[in-house]
Amino acid sequence: MRKTTISRHGALMMSAAVAAFMATPTFAQEAPDGLFTMLGRIVFGVGSERVAIDVPQAVSVLNEDDIDREQASTVGDILEQLPGVSTVGSESPYGESFNIRGIGTGGAADESRIVMLIDGVGKYYEQYRLGSLFTEPEFFKRIEVLRGPSSSTLYGSGALGGVIAMETRDASDFLEDGDTFAVRQRLQFGDNGNGQLSSTILAFAPDDRFEALLGFNYRSSDNVESGAGTELFGSEGTSRSGIAKATYRFGNDLDQSFEFAYIRNESFVNDQIYNLVDATTTWGTVDRDFTDTTAYARYNFNPAGNSLLDLDVQLSYSETAVDMSDPQAIFLPLADYSYETTSLKIENRAEWSGENFDNYLTVGLSYADQTRRAEIDPSVGGGGISYHPAGETQTLGLYAQNELVFDDRFTIITGLRADRQTQSPSGLITGVTNDTTTTAHAANLALHYQINDNLSVFGSASYTERLPTIDEAYDTRATSGGASDPALDTLNPETSQNFEIGAAYTANSIFNSSDQLSFKGVVFRNNMEDQIARNNAGTAVGAITPTYINLDRTRIEGVELELAYNSERVFGSLAYTHLEGENIGNPAAANANLEDQIPADSVSMSLGYRFVEQNIELGWTGTYADSAVRYSQGAAINSPSYFVHDVYAAWQPDTGLFEGSKIRFGVSNLFDEDYRSHLQSTGTRRAGRTVTLTLSKTF
Repeated sequence: MRKTTISRHGALMMSAAVAAFMATPTFAQEAPDGLFTMLGRIVFGVGSERVAIDVPQAVSVLNEDDIDREQASTVGDILEQLPGVSTVGSESPYGESFNIRGIGTGGAADESRIVMLIDGVGKYYEQYRLGSLFTEPEFFKRIEVLRGPSSSTLYGSGALGGVIAMETRDASDFLEDGDTFAVRQRLQFGDNGNGQLSSTILAFAPDDRFEALLGFNYRSSDNVESGAGTELFGSEGTSRSGIAKATYRFGNDLDQSFEFAYIRNESFVNDQIYNLVDATTTWGTVDRDFTDTTAYARYNFNPAGNSLLDLDVQLSYSETAVDMSDPQAIFLPLADYSYETTSLKIENRAEWSGENFDNYLTVGLSYADQTRRAEIDPSVGGGGISYHPAGETQTLGLYAQNELVFDDRFTIITGLRADRQTQSPSGLITGVTNDTTTTAHAANLALHYQINDNLSVFGSASYTERLPTIDEAYDTRATSGGASDPALDTLNPETSQNFEIGAAYTANSIFNSSDQLSFKGVVFRNNMEDQIARNNAGTAVGAITPTYINLDRTRIEGVELELAYNSERVFGSLAYTHLEGENIGNPAAANANLEDQIPADSVSMSLGYRFVEQNIELGWTGTYADSAVRYSQGAAINSPSYFVHDVYAAWQPDTGLFEGSKIRFGVSNLFDEDYRSHLQSTGTRRAGRTVTLTLSKTF
């Protein structure tokens, strides 16, 4: 079992890094010609816009260059280099979920503990042994990952792990100054699994008032192979995706706007293994159709003469559906599943200033109506499913967050939120008619102090509650302990009390006049109570034996370090993560160990060089994960250490025949290592060496 305190090794690394930077002389803080590190990027998801290194929270921002550099087929491929973030599941694009700071396992309904957004629209899907996000990363230009529950105030109580906020591209991202129309065509080829991508983007902006974007992607792949040459079943797939997005600005000084977007991804896979998380063939095969839809209409009013009004009103729709057919040797019933959510969010950001202070206040109201469909196929009898019950969840939220800055040095952020949830079981759930209504709260306090132009310290305390999901309230599947009753209102909300302290350092003009070095380190402890888990021991609660129960106490703590350097020619980064966790006072039969969800210690490094005159960039990324032990049903599972290397070369000519083109050549898992991550099952492997070529041109 892992220790319950931060290891001496992690604490020493943190102390040494902070001490080293505190001893460094102060440098003038002038932006080096726009060459910022990742920690120097603006963060939008924390209330007012702030640079990442000045946010009193662990946050990472990935831009268009980072996303393109990964040549990724899934969002998880992009996020794995970030501290505190891991993917869970297999190499299948349909078997991938996320783990942030030890929160998230592919075998449990952890999806509600991590908030995922596309352009502010909540995405949610949960199904046994299947992934949680089916979208096309090619459409994204920006991804923010806010680690820890401090984000619950703005994004919804229950974000115990954190928030993944994805932002789609706009027409203006493809238009040069003076252009009104552009077409970008991208082709990508990968040798491992014969992966192929075709992406077409049309951008149109006749004037400052209107812009529109249309995009279409086609992606396909056969099963890829591991480093040992073993075929990784379930990694095949074919998908079609499209995006339509338009913005119209009007009013005095164009201070009002309407924005509309429709994003759809469809995938069709025949004879696919049922268990995509573990990538095992022993569960049989099935044909699956995946459909993911995101749509929204947003109105913004931000008059230039009124700093108290910056109003957003967004009406959105999200549906993720998985339909199955032609089962072969599966022991679970043939069924179709979907989550359909309609949401309304009204939010205003106000600013005002005094002689020595600036204040930013965000207030909002949100409402979401989510319907879960879980129906057995009529060909095999129809009806409801006991372990994936259908039902409806309505959630009303009110929130406020205030940010007060004194003398541009001392920042105080406070936030409060309340969510009221009502759940109604579907008529397909036999013998259950009870609605359940519960309320959750969230609060946070964060402090940030700028000691000098280079060095700052920060800390935060946050509290949040996560309300039970439809699964947890109405599941009636019998377990090995004999539990078969719905939990209903016997479940308390999960609670999290999270504490963080950290330091950040930035210096410019170190080796030349246009470079920047940044560091940020965080130590955190997340104390959780009433965590909801399956009642494997068959524990009685009053007169019933529910399928889900509350555990006593659990704790996850850790260290996250980020270091980044950027100059005109040389750039690099380093990210270190160390996590520990333990259940406290819980019976062994209720999964007393947390090793099955705590990722191994890891270090991610990158180094690159730009040939500026030739517009050529070369880069290397190395990811090291330490060996670790986790437990599954009482049995110890050893995960060996691994060190995986990726390299790439990119060329972007600005003259001649290839002007407007981008050519990228990459090799992932350069030495063809045969490995699996700590959070994967023993039978699952990661992809072996993959050579990828990407060609794109904007006309």
